[in-house]
Amino acid sequence: MIKRKAILLNTFTAIAIIAVTLPVASQSSVYVVYYATSKGKTGHMGIALDNYSVWVKDNIDGGRSVFDTTTTSELTYYDLWPDEDHFRITNTGRSIPAVYYKLPVASHEKITLNRLYYEGLPHKEYYPEDGILVIRTSWVQNIWLRSFLDSFVDVKQDFNARNFNCADFVKLSLEKFLNVSLKSREFIGLGWSTTPNKLYRKLSTLSGVSVLKDPGKKSSGSFLGQRVFYTGYACKRSCFAGA
Repeated sequence: MIKRKAILLNTFTAIAIIAVTLPVASQSSVYVVYYATSKGKTGHMGIALDNYSVWVKDNIDGGRSVFDTTTTSELTYYDLWPDEDHFRITNTGRSIPAVYYKLPVASHEKITLNRLYYEGLPHKEYYPEDGILVIRTSWVQNIWLRSFLDSFVDVKQDFNARNFNCADFVKLSLEKFLNVSLKSREFIGLGWSTTPNKLYRKLSTLSGVSVLKDPGKKSSGSFLGQRVFYTGYACKRSCFAGA
């Protein structure tokens, strides 16, 4: 079971601090990074958020310093992967250790929207993603989601292809963030799972979510048809433990 209470408590504490210390907020964006389940590839999903610089204005408002925030060109990226990469339908219900990523790890390893758009993930796929969705937010909302994702990472929930895969990591975070239900499970053989294609299609229909990079027909395929029964492709590693 995911320790949701601990996640929410840490998030609420962070937001309380933000509300007191940084009253001025600028616009922000959240990006859903999407690799389609297509032609033998399992697919993947992750979340990227705008980074900020905080400025202290010279003037004093009512005897206190005034803070402002400005987006930089850099992003913070979150996702998870299984610690093993042997996908079989018969082991999809097995829990295994998950590997969580919060990138960049070092300050010189910058992640930008252009880099994601044209080059893809720097730690796994190494090729451009199929789709990117954009959610416009405020700075405070950005920090709320960032804190929630950090708490998710700290809990270190095990990976389970049926119950907690890379798409679930994105789904559960955005359900809390957007206060919506994102029904995106499909039959994958011997069970039901949240899948990248179905979650992408669900998110793309929501008000306030726009398409920055369109995957075209790639998002329309089923997991059974494009991964389980697809033949003739040398599969690569992915978020379901092998694609």
